[in-house]
Amino acid sequence: MLRDVIGDTRSGVPASWRDAVRGALPAGAALVRPLLSTRDCWMPDSLALTADLRTTSMGTVLRELGGLDPQALADEVSSHYRTSMPPAWQRFVDDPGAFLTAYRQVLRAAWAVMEPLWARADSLFARETERIGAAVVSRGLDAVLSGLSTPLRYVDGTLHLPHPPCRRPPSELGGRRLVLVPLASGFSASMYDVERDDLVWIGYPLPGLGRIVTRTHPAAPTAPDSALTRILGPIRAAILRASSPQPSVSELARHLHLGVSTITYHCDQLTAAGLLHRERRGREVRLRLTHRGTEILDLFAGPSEAGNFRR
Repeated sequence: MLRDVIGDTRSGVPASWRDAVRGALPAGAALVRPLLSTRDCWMPDSLALTADLRTTSMGTVLRELGGLDPQALADEVSSHYRTSMPPAWQRFVDDPGAFLTAYRQVLRAAWAVMEPLWARADSLFARETERIGAAVVSRGLDAVLSGLSTPLRYVDGTLHLPHPPCRRPPSELGGRRLVLVPLASGFSASMYDVERDDLVWIGYPLPGLGRIVTRTHPAAPTAPDSALTRILGPIRAAILRASSPQPSVSELARHLHLGVSTITYHCDQLTAAGLLHRERRGREVRLRLTHRGTEILDLFAGPSEAGNFRR
């Protein structure tokens, strides 16, 4: 979130959240900004707050951050970059203590704003746990990985990264666990680490995040809590159900009571996953299920969930 709010990386943080966090940040944010603006893919796990993926308490994370040895952290950065230290990290190495103090202040200020909002995401996390579990049991994990809504792409069993690993070249999992980490921070939030020896983890946008951002728009129509909804999420499941007889994006938006940009985004993801196909007819672009999309719909949606879309 902070990379979006005070850095240069946009990850779809809702404007209301961004404004609230920016308004609460202390003066120390100016010291932190260069590191959050760098395009470099690497950051020490302790600063990326991912040293222990099992930690779910921000209070614990902040206490662990407060216990870091500034010089030891500077040595870790120096060891990583060796002779090609980026300017932003050089400033950190020159005075790691000042940076850590400012970083903790920024994190505490941001968390004070976001804690009550993120608390509302508890039910979404629980639902996502069920969705992933259902996908694993039903051997539908490929569909989940194909639709993570991140810059990462999963095609034919291969995960394509937007940036190459900093130290370890692309490889097989090699017995490492694959850990999926839903992020309640932005509609296109993305983080990952493929360089650890024990696991590979992928951070992706928490499905349904829009429900805790605003309640001013009606929710998309939902069918019973089916396996299809758990695997694809409610909006994409609804799009698949409503993709016959071949609607346009604007027709889908009206039918699902969602914005055209939202529908376009999810249709792009379904198309990339090979579940939807676009067909131009004159001035219109129509959507239709691919063979794979039809199979997924037939496999996970019962007869009572057939789309009832009418133009």
